[in-house]
Amino acid sequence: MARTGIAIGIILAAVVAMGERREAHACGGCFAPPGEITTVDGHRMVIALSTAETVLWDQIVYSGDPQDFVWVLPVPSELVKVELADQAFFQQIDAGTAPTIVPASPPPCSAASAAECGGCGGGGGDAGYDDDPSDGVTVYDRDIVGPYEMVTLGAEDPNALYDWLTLRGYAIPESTVPALEYYIDRHSVFVVLRLAPGEGVSAMQPVRVRYPGYMATFPLKMVVVGASGVLDLALWVIAEQRYEARNYGTARVDESQLAWDWSSNLSNYQALFDAAVLAGNSRAWVVEHASPLADLGLSGDAAADAEVAAAHIPYPYLTRLRTRMLIDHIDQDMELAPSADATDVSSQLVAAIDVNYDQAICASGPPPDCAVAGHGPVNRYLGTLLLFGLVAVALRRRRKPQAARVGGMTTWNGR
Repeated sequence: MARTGIAIGIILAAVVAMGERREAHACGGCFAPPGEITTVDGHRMVIALSTAETVLWDQIVYSGDPQDFVWVLPVPSELVKVELADQAFFQQIDAGTAPTIVPASPPPCSAASAAECGGCGGGGGDAGYDDDPSDGVTVYDRDIVGPYEMVTLGAEDPNALYDWLTLRGYAIPESTVPALEYYIDRHSVFVVLRLAPGEGVSAMQPVRVRYPGYMATFPLKMVVVGASGVLDLALWVIAEQRYEARNYGTARVDESQLAWDWSSNLSNYQALFDAAVLAGNSRAWVVEHASPLADLGLSGDAAADAEVAAAHIPYPYLTRLRTRMLIDHIDQDMELAPSADATDVSSQLVAAIDVNYDQAICASGPPPDCAVAGHGPVNRYLGTLLLFGLVAVALRRRRKPQAARVGGMTTWNGR
């Protein structure tokens, strides 16, 4: 049986219905209950690639009625294992690779600091399955994974799979059928999660999905189901070297154009990020970090997940890829491959261009040590003041009357 790669599926990040806001973030397919208007915000995932095993971490965050939560992930093999992961893994790996922008110039005297210095659908219903071999759906596995009910399904007919889900209380929208057909044609099977009876959304945790073998294709076409507008995607790849998307553009933010606005204490990084995606025909992934995984110094529960990632990779290397892409430009499944550029990429960036710096210099009055603390542009400002002061003193001395003794009397010769 032919196998396709890792699936991202759909994430519906903001679901609005009858004035109630519900949010869901995950890389599996998230389907909204019928009648709800859905939009896509973004999601985060981590993947570890080796010839022995592929591991995918997916962060699931949802707010709303627990019975409305359903997560669907197309996977390449029925030999899939779903485990709970720890939130700390995402938190530490994100914090350790997120771009940090610092200004090249020192803070003005008046500035104390210059630091910027799956499917969510209608659930509920009968938790029993009452499987019928004649319904065209194969149930490979059922399990309880922490707060989730999990089932792994296969089918040859997308309508049969759709019927199987809806008859058991999964309110999957009918618009999903073409996407299901696309991945069924590629011999995918589907992992379906929902909250077990009695579990609330506060019990939700990230999941870790493990596959045998090397599988580095993400079915991004599944993302567009029920989505519109711009989608934020963040992907961390753990492999033997730096990785990139083979069939999408790869870009870097132009650090030479980084500017720091001293009036707002913000940089223009986001604008440069969007420009980098646009320069790649609006379908590029930006490399924001690349270094050995060990450089992050993950600790606690996050270190345990890192050990899973490195189990089959002797010297694991981490690449952070991110994009903000219009749904219309997600026209191919994402194929990951080793990057031709193997150099490290630092997430620590310097903004060498100052904006509104002069307006901020000692605007509220310099502290007593302003002249001592200032340097760079501040020194030039103070030097100008000093020069004007010296000129004024010299002119005053030239105008000072000169005294002379004439015949025992003192006279003044003013000039």
